[in-house]
Amino acid sequence: MSNEWDQYAEEWEQDEATHTFARSAFEQLTQITSIDGKHILDFGCGTGLLSQLLNDQAKSIVALDASESMIEELDKKALNNVEPVVDVLSRGLAAQHPAFRKQFDLVIASSVCSFLPNYQDVMDIVFSILENGGYFVQWDWLSEEGSDSAYGMTKQRISSSLYSVGFNEVTVSEAFEIETKSGSRKVVMGVAYKD
Repeated sequence: MSNEWDQYAEEWEQDEATHTFARSAFEQLTQITSIDGKHILDFGCGTGLLSQLLNDQAKSIVALDASESMIEELDKKALNNVEPVVDVLSRGLAAQHPAFRKQFDLVIASSVCSFLPNYQDVMDIVFSILENGGYFVQWDWLSEEGSDSAYGMTKQRISSSLYSVGFNEVTVSEAFEIETKSGSRKVVMGVAYKD
């Protein structure tokens, strides 16, 4: 499966901002919920930096990415309880792939959702594969209200989309800020709880 992200895979981890983003997301996540014993979906896992941080505490991780080259980089890490899957998140995948045979306790998406052409539809799938009592947590570059940035999300868009698919506890906040090659960028975090 060829993917536009394939071309970035080999050099993805050479940018320190990529590591900082993953470490910061991990720190935020551990303040929200315990990772111990959780069955986790790392949606849009890339080269697996966040999965690598979660690996020792999680019961199991399904690392999903549409880029075969990104998954090849993840495979090089030889993480013991991570099952890599090359595909896009769809109803068909959730219904038929063995890695999705049971509900997830936690679904995370790090710098993924702003690139989805059908964000709300995908959030509907996320809601359906999440166990009651589970969390969905996303981190994306922050776009200010009224901005047309293709690489970020507004707080309002995240909040309204997550509520509309059925989550009834949603918080959206500025999580952290990262120095990138193009300057300092704010990261927004959306947290949704399914009861």
